[in-house]
Parts: sequence; C-alpha cells; structure tokens
Amino acid sequence: MKNRLRWWVIPVAALALGACKKKEEVKSADMPVQVAEPGEVVVSAPEEKAAALSVEERAAKLGFVKHLPMETEAVMSFHNGSKTAERLKASKLWKLVESEMGMGMDVEDEAGFEEMEEDFEMPEGEQDATVEEAPGDAEPMGPAALFGTEFTIAMGKSTGVQTANLLTLNRRVSYFQMRSFAKALVEAAKTGDFSGVSASYADYGVELAKDLISDPESGVGLFEKMNMPPMTIAFRVSSSGRDAAAQQLAALIENLAMFGEMVEPMEVERNGQAFLGQKISGAKISESMAESRGEMDEMLDAATVDRILAAVAAKDLVVASGTVGEYAVLFIGSSLDELQFAPDVAGSLAASDAMAFCDAYAAKELAAVIHGKKEMLDEMLASVGGLSDMAAGLRDGLSGSDGLGDTRDLETLLRMVGEREAGLRKLAGNEALGMVAFFEDGLKIESYGGTDNGIVDWKTPNRLASLGDGEDVVMFANMTTDAVYDEKARAYLETLMETGYALAMKVSEVPVESEDMAEFKEMAKMFDTRFRPDVVAVWDALCGDFGDSLGNESAWVMDLKGSVPAIPGIPQAVADEAKFPRLTMIASVEDRAKLASSWDKMNASLTSIMAKAGEMSGKELPMQKPVSSERNGYTTWFFALPFFNDEFMPSVTVGDQWFAASTSKNQALDLIDKAAAGGESRTGLWFRFNFKELGKVSLETVELLAKQAEALDLSESDLEDLRLVIEAMDDLDSLSVHARRENGALRSSVHLKTR
Repeated sequence: MKNRLRWWVIPVAALALGACKKKEEVKSADMPVQVAEPGEVVVSAPEEKAAALSVEERAAKLGFVKHLPMETEAVMSFHNGSKTAERLKASKLWKLVESEMGMGMDVEDEAGFEEMEEDFEMPEGEQDATVEEAPGDAEPMGPAALFGTEFTIAMGKSTGVQTANLLTLNRRVSYFQMRSFAKALVEAAKTGDFSGVSASYADYGVELAKDLISDPESGVGLFEKMNMPPMTIAFRVSSSGRDAAAQQLAALIENLAMFGEMVEPMEVERNGQAFLGQKISGAKISESMAESRGEMDEMLDAATVDRILAAVAAKDLVVASGTVGEYAVLFIGSSLDELQFAPDVAGSLAASDAMAFCDAYAAKELAAVIHGKKEMLDEMLASVGGLSDMAAGLRDGLSGSDGLGDTRDLETLLRMVGEREAGLRKLAGNEALGMVAFFEDGLKIESYGGTDNGIVDWKTPNRLASLGDGEDVVMFANMTTDAVYDEKARAYLETLMETGYALAMKVSEVPVESEDMAEFKEMAKMFDTRFRPDVVAVWDALCGDFGDSLGNESAWVMDLKGSVPAIPGIPQAVADEAKFPRLTMIASVEDRAKLASSWDKMNASLTSIMAKAGEMSGKELPMQKPVSSERNGYTTWFFALPFFNDEFMPSVTVGDQWFAASTSKNQALDLIDKAAAGGESRTGLWFRFNFKELGKVSLETVELLAKQAEALDLSESDLEDLRLVIEAMDDLDSLSVHARRENGALRSSVHLKTR
C-alpha cells in the first residue's frame, strides 16, 4: 500500500521544478500586477512605462543569446540550474521521492547513489551572475556540472522547414499504414483469414518503404530536401573549468569514430576560436550503399535509386565543439558553414525586438527563456498531421475494392473527416513565441504569442469569474468557448462517430465464420436494430437542443465541503464528520424551452433503452423517475437513493438564468446565487488549484480515519504513509493559469506558488 499511496507524487515534484522555497520579498516597481484570486498575484503584460533595456543590458541578462545571429529561429535557454536543483532537493516532495528511489538499496547501492549525487553538484561559485571567478575555483566534477549555470539550445535557419519535412513524413507514414490496413481488411474479407490485419498496421518493412519512396509528397523529392538543421548547444562554465568542459565535449564527439572510414576530421575557426569535430560523410555512405545497389534495384527503378544515392551523397552530418567567450559549445548540423555566431552584440539576436519581451523581467531570477519565430511555427502548423491522414489512408485503401461490398458511403464519410478537420485547423494561427520562467513566490511562467487553436473567445467577458473567489475553493476553471469553433468541433466529432459506426457495420457484413466474428456480428446487429435509434436520439438531444440552450461560458468549481455518502460499511463518525469533494459545472441558460425539450428527448430515449435492456436480461428495468425540489425559482432534479444527502446529490438545477450540473445540491444553489449577484468579470481562460486547502482537509481526514482505523481496517503504517504524502505536499500553495489576449497579443501567465 505504501507504493500505491506515495509514487503518484513523483510527477508533482517534476512540475515544481525546484520552485519550492519560502516566499521571497522580491517585487519589481516596473512590473504591473493584477489580483487574480485572494492572496494570488499574477504578473500581467509589461506596459509602455516598463523601462526597455539597452542592448548591452539585455545581452548581459540573456547570456548566450548575445552570441546568436539574428536569423536564429528558436532558442531555449535554461538558467540557474544549480539553484533549481538545490530548491528541488530541499523540498519535502523531493525528500519523499528520494526515499522512494532509495527503497530496497543495500549499503553499497546507497554509497554509489551518494557518489552519483556528488558528481552532479555544481562547483562552488558557479551560481553567481558573473562568470569570471577568482583563481582556485573548483573544476567541474562531471557532465551534470555543465547544466548548473546556463544551458542553451539554439536552432538556426531552416529549422521550421526541416521540422515541417519530418512532420510531412510522419503524416504520410500514417496514411500508408491505414491504407495498408484497409487493403488487408478487404483481402481478409475475401479469404476469411484475418491473421494479417493487425500486423498490416504495424508493418514498417519493405512495402511501407516502397510506398513512401514512390509517394509524391514523401518520396525522393522530400528526402532530397531533408537535412539536419543547425543546432548549437552552449554551456556556461567558469574560466577555471572551461578547458575541462571543452574536453568533455570533444571526448563525446570522438565516439563517432565507431563509423570508421565514414568519418572525417573537421576544423574551422569562428570568432577567433578553433572548432574541432567530425563529419559523417554522405558521399562515403552513398558509396557504401552503391556497393549493394542490386538489392535496391530489385525494389525500385534505376532512376529512383540514382536519385536516392545522389541525395545521400549530398547529406553530411557534422558535429564539432569549441569555446565562445565564457561558453563551451557543441554544434550539430549538415555543414560547418552553418556554424555562425553574431559579429558583435549589436548584430546578435539579443539586439532584436523579438527578445524585447524579456526586458520586463530583468530584475527576476530567471529559470528559462524561450523564443520561436512566427515563420518557424507557421511551417510546423501547416505540416502537422491528424486523423485526416489516417482517414484518407482508409478511404484510398477501400476505394475500388469489392471485399466489403459497396463502400462509397463510407468513403464519403472518411473524406468528410478530412474536410472537417481542415475546417478546424483554419481557425488556428501563430504569433512569434516568447516565454520567460522565473523564481518569485515559487515559479512563474509568462508567455507571449505562440499557437492559438481558436477554442477560446478572448473578447467576451467571463461573468462567472467571481465563483473562484474564496480560499476554500480547491479547483476553479472558467472560459468562454468560441461559437464558430464549437460548431465546427461538434460537426467534426459527429462525423468521426458516424464513420466509426459505418466502418463497424461494414466489418460485421464480412462472410467469415469464427467465434469472435460471430460475437461481433451479433453485437453489431443488436446495436443497429435495437439501440441505434435511441443512441442517435440522445446524441442529437445533447448536441442539438441542449448545446443550443446554454451559453458558451462555463465554470467548474470544486471544494471539499461536502459530506461523505452514508454507504453501508462506513463508520457513522466518518459519515458525520469527514469532508467530501463537491463539484459543479455552471453555465447560463439562453433558451429554456430548448433545455426542456432536450431532457424530454433524452428521457424518452433512455426509457426506451432501459426497456430494451430489460427485455434482453429477462427482467424489467423501468426508467427511474427523478425527484425535484424548488428554491428561489430554481428546480433541482435528482434520483432518490438512500445514501444521498444535500451535500452529496448528483443532480441538475435549472432556472430561467442558470443551469448547474453538480454532485451537491447545496453547492449548485449557492453558486447560482453567487452568479446571479454578479461580480468581477475577466476574459480568457482561467484555472486555479488550491493545494493549501487540499492539504488542510486531507490532514483533518487522516486524523479522523485514525480514530476509526480498526473499523476501516487501516494499520498505523497505512496512516503514516498518508501523513507523509500530505506533509510532502505542504511545500505547494497553489497553481494558477490565466490565458488571454492583451492589446491583440496572445498572453498567458502560470504561477506555481510555494510556501
């Protein structure tokens, strides 16, 4: 039981990113703030009054960015790694994780583990803002030391194009896999042998390779365009450890010698510094492939083989290392010509307006800085795949076949999947991405731009924003969805369901005799002839009248003020005193007549389903009749069960203005009253999780369980495990997320607040 209770906290420790420390009284006079929740502060967008940094000041703050050329397409820079690690290791969460990781170790294992930890320590003095330390600073003590101060990954020109090429290849793989699957299904229908159907989808062999090579989208033409985009990895190290760091990188490159004669030594000078490395020669690989060309000629025509060999010959992989200023640098690309650095700070990426989003956070203790060009994101968005590629593969695999009978209707549905997915994609757009993570009352992440999928209505104010107020609210989520996205997403989902049903019906018609197929056919026939009309009616009621009856804004609110249901076997004291989650979804009512109509339709269909299920089981299963109660013009509908109470009552509450679906009648009515009273409105997407309240109530619950341990068959060890988990969570206060548009630009703020 110990493992079951405690292992789930490991991902939480990773999320914390070492942010767990006591509150810091660091405030920026230049940074405008806005109150999001009681006791919660969210950094807002920097305004014009926020002082812009000079190029030199920005370069000093951003580190290696000052060496990157303007055309750099993406940068991910991580700062203060040692301090992050120290925070993480000092947190209660990490100590719990550490104890779990050490379970079962003998003395020798523990000694080895401690030695490994020592190797990952940063040398004294590596965490200062300056990098030129006094003589005598300790040398790095292992590869992990390279990540202790600043670690940067930069992607150069062509990154967007080359990533798009890989995404295109992945899409075509999905297409051909599903086309192969459809063809195998048709063949199985003819022969009665289904053994090869599942294997056809997982086949990455010769046939798939031939399909890809001969394909106009993913064939030789795409391969000729593909190349390794230039990637530069930089590690900031002290002057005393720079030579050792450079030697570590050089030793890593030496491992390429395993490729033997394919590898050639390389050397180039950049910014007055020598870069040494190895090149895996495409020409030599091509020569080696040509020696066994006969095998390729058996698969492909001679002209295609010639193009493949020529394309391979033109593709080198170069890996080199050296030093630039205070950085040890590793470069990976297709040519040393792509290894470029800015001529000076004024000509670097740091001088670009694209990095100005960082200026407002100059006084912060940075954890990470990320930047991506809009053009790169556009290339990737245009090439990303989806279900439409799989649907197209199925459609083309079925087209013209006769093994499954007439498949034209199914092919039409599969085509509609692609069309409706494309319609959703058109709602998405990109802006240049900028992101800053820094330590302040925990960890804060401020982002600018990026991809907007079109889901959120950024302009319409959220009238339910105030429902998240209060320290006893454990979880709150609130957003207004875009009406156009809602309509297109609903149509897309309906098409997927129709397509799945049509495909299942086609398979059920296959004249194959086997026990599994007979069972599948029976279930398909039963659904199609007995339940399909009712299921379709329920779906239509949900997506039709019900969806149209409510507003586009919704809020989800959870607290821990409910009562435990009095289920047999639960001690009376637990039922009387323990707290239980209450969760409510609330939305405005736009058309009550349609809301009532949707229930009438669903009730009729569900009643029919219950009656048919009863006929099959031999026992009559009448549809339960809901009970209602009235308060202030609102009716709460619920099914009466012996262990329900006002605080645990799955129910629906409806009136002329508001609709609430809840696990608690009382919570629903309280939230409706609060929504009717109005309050502060906000725009965008909001989310908040209150770890502090969760921990408080959890601890109270454990102590109550301890008093009833014998009745609940809980050992002291079980209770102690629960206490350890709760205590480990004590470092976390809350997690809040706010995504919105400010001055037309996409913005988001994330705050993992710690204590």
